[in-house]
Amino acid sequence: MSTTTLVHGGPVLDVRHGTWREGAAVVVEDGRVTEVVGRDAVPHETEAEIVDTDGGHILPGLIDAHAHLMSRSGVEADAGLITRSVVDGVITARRFIESGVTTVRDPGCKHRGIHALRAELAAGRVLGPRAFTAGPNVVGSGAPVDWRNVFADGPDAVRRAVRLERLAGADFIKLVLSHTTADSDWTVCLRYLNDEEIATAVSEAHLLGARVGCHCEGIDAARAAVAAGVDVVDHGLAIDAPLAARMAAQGTVYVPTLWAFRTKTHLNVGQTITEDQAAVYEERIGAVHEQSVRNAVEAGVTIAAGSDPIHWIPARDVLICELEALTEAGLSAADALRAATLGSATALGEQDNLGSLEPGYRADVLVVDGDPLTDLRALGRPRLVMRDGRVLVDLRDDKAAAEALWADIATGQPASERQPEIWLRRD
Repeated sequence: MSTTTLVHGGPVLDVRHGTWREGAAVVVEDGRVTEVVGRDAVPHETEAEIVDTDGGHILPGLIDAHAHLMSRSGVEADAGLITRSVVDGVITARRFIESGVTTVRDPGCKHRGIHALRAELAAGRVLGPRAFTAGPNVVGSGAPVDWRNVFADGPDAVRRAVRLERLAGADFIKLVLSHTTADSDWTVCLRYLNDEEIATAVSEAHLLGARVGCHCEGIDAARAAVAAGVDVVDHGLAIDAPLAARMAAQGTVYVPTLWAFRTKTHLNVGQTITEDQAAVYEERIGAVHEQSVRNAVEAGVTIAAGSDPIHWIPARDVLICELEALTEAGLSAADALRAATLGSATALGEQDNLGSLEPGYRADVLVVDGDPLTDLRALGRPRLVMRDGRVLVDLRDDKAAAEALWADIATGQPASERQPEIWLRRD
């Protein structure tokens, strides 16, 4: 027997147009939005379950397009690493959903256990967001052995690796194409897959019905990725205007993870560079990356918001930090919210299913205290979170719990140490 839920009591965000619909109600049935109507159109005598937001702003649940539920890496995925990463993943998933993130695109894990966590989240045995997972990333053997990689050299080996990861449960394939090294003071960008290997991986993944994302730094790797038909460029340092125009033309989605690469993030949050290195890093990475985002915005590239947090169990506000960084790079607040909803859904190929409150879409609902179109930090004051029409977080009648959560979000403090094997210099 189907259950109908009516969510009303505050303005509803039309994420496509970046406007609020006053006096509206979101009608949910069997986990999906059936309609958004004027509250006056709903009979006072109704059998629907009523969710009154008491003035809270109603918007689609947020989608983090680049977040690792299990961040830990290492040379070997031994029992200790797997166990600790599972604990991290359960805690991180709960922190995400409590912070209004209802879907995560997880682009890499050292082991395939991430797919089991995805299944537990889907079944509701672990509290957290819906997850789309890639598992280990396909990369050439020149890459560091302690990253989240499965190594493959040559087109045939790459093709086999893509097949194996897809068979093992990967929702999408993630490639690691290149990396700008801190040891060279960010002057050397190493390529880990050549053009033929990239093209082979993309072609094989598409044959298997999987989208392809890529860790990409440097213009050469980005050009090769876009030429090969990669669906999503992650990070994408040094994207110039001509490449941005091509990305827009062929529908390549860009997940810049701008906040994660900013100079002040590395200096103050990750503490991966020193004051003496900050000016050089800003010149060679920070400023270049922000210009890449500006080029993409001007060209009309679809932007998806991904936090790529620095810590094993990150701060609760990392996605808000990314949205703030995007607005500083030229997006409006409405554009930034679109990037964290429909844009991220597009990165997943789920733009007709997730990221908006309109008929047929999954009923992922976030209710916040305040207007995020005028203050993105309002996203850090969640009152209620629904996923698939089911209320998972409800603080409407618990002021003390709400204020405690909001205070924790506002601290910007992680619940773990940083990821040393990923971020620190290699001396």
